[in-house]
Amino acid sequence: MKNLLLIFLFLTSTAVFAQEKNPIELFFKNAEKFRVAKDYHRAIVEYEQAISLADTVAKVHYWKGVCNLMIKDTTRALQDWQKVIALDNKYMPVYPALSKVYQNQKEYVAYKKNVDQWLSVEKDPIKRINLCVETSNFFFYQDRFQDARIYSQNALKIAPDHVESLYLDAQITNNLGKYTESITTIDKILAQFPENAPINQTAKYFYEKGMAYYLMEDYNSAMPILNKADVGPYKPFITKLKPDYFFAVASAYEDIYNFEQAKTMLEKAMKIDPTYIKANILLADIIVREEHHHKGIHLFELGLKDYKGFDKLYLKAYDEFIDILICSKKYEKALKYADECLANFQGARNILYYKLVAQYKLGQREDAINTGINLLSNSNVSPQEFVKISLLMGFVYNKQNLPKCIQSFQDARKGPYFPAATYSIESFNDEKEAQL
Repeated sequence: MKNLLLIFLFLTSTAVFAQEKNPIELFFKNAEKFRVAKDYHRAIVEYEQAISLADTVAKVHYWKGVCNLMIKDTTRALQDWQKVIALDNKYMPVYPALSKVYQNQKEYVAYKKNVDQWLSVEKDPIKRINLCVETSNFFFYQDRFQDARIYSQNALKIAPDHVESLYLDAQITNNLGKYTESITTIDKILAQFPENAPINQTAKYFYEKGMAYYLMEDYNSAMPILNKADVGPYKPFITKLKPDYFFAVASAYEDIYNFEQAKTMLEKAMKIDPTYIKANILLADIIVREEHHHKGIHLFELGLKDYKGFDKLYLKAYDEFIDILICSKKYEKALKYADECLANFQGARNILYYKLVAQYKLGQREDAINTGINLLSNSNVSPQEFVKISLLMGFVYNKQNLPKCIQSFQDARKGPYFPAATYSIESFNDEKEAQL
């Protein structure tokens, strides 16, 4: 018995000694010390020494790849990690490492290939579902909805009732214009909740379902469903889908004589709710204002001809007349009479505002900017005048000076002009992103 014990101890110590003397393992351990100390270049040298002895150990290539990535040599890191898979395709740490690089580089084909290979060796169903959801989410936020759908569907093949996968699939189908499919998918989720489920648990599902109907322009179905989601983070989004929002934007646009945009907003409000009377009234008002009042214009011209003086009745006449000229799209004449009026009534803010509008409509950008700056720097300008002028100045600056354009809209995000200014910022930003 004693002899057997001695033999066992001898063999064990010999094995340990042999392992410690394994040159590949020795180089690997040295490399690890340098890597932990963040001396990545020296670590790479040690890993390469190990590889030169026997290019058979996956973990050596993996950690060498990590070091190459740390010194920003992504090409070599990818080569190292591809070698890992060639040596041992079940060495799982390599797949998330590759995915991260491919995501950052937006190498979509390589990313998909890596994920597919990862899925082929991953046996844990929970991990496979999570990987599919993660991949689908990545493509979703890259606006690559077809690719995203592949992986949301893969997740659902593994677990057909998986709520996160169903929800993601519904979001994707909404973006693909497959609204009926989205509604059906959301209904599968809602069927898993009791009827009296707290709204904070179901809001996002009702929002997505409501959006499907909304995008189908089935507003009668959409609005009651969206009202069930009108809480928390969804409230500001739903606010922008209601007639009141479009009316508020239209009202502000009317104030700066952007009638066409105002009419578009009002038509949207009326499409959502044909009985929304405020939109009908404002639209009618704009149409009336746009009519060419030939007789009225002629009478004003006769009354104001060659006027010199300070009678405020004439200032009121100029005010009404120039407004009519702008509404009638007679911008050159509006500018002419604005200048005539200002010669008599210097600093009249309403008239200066009309002058700004006329210059903007005529494309006299630099002159409009100067007029706008003078108006905004006037200490007598009221807060409401300031935000109205700022809203108009956003359009004056336009894309030619996008930072000042956006800043002007930001300055206008107050009171009744808040919705229009916010809408304008979003529109300009969307247009900018579309051009990238």
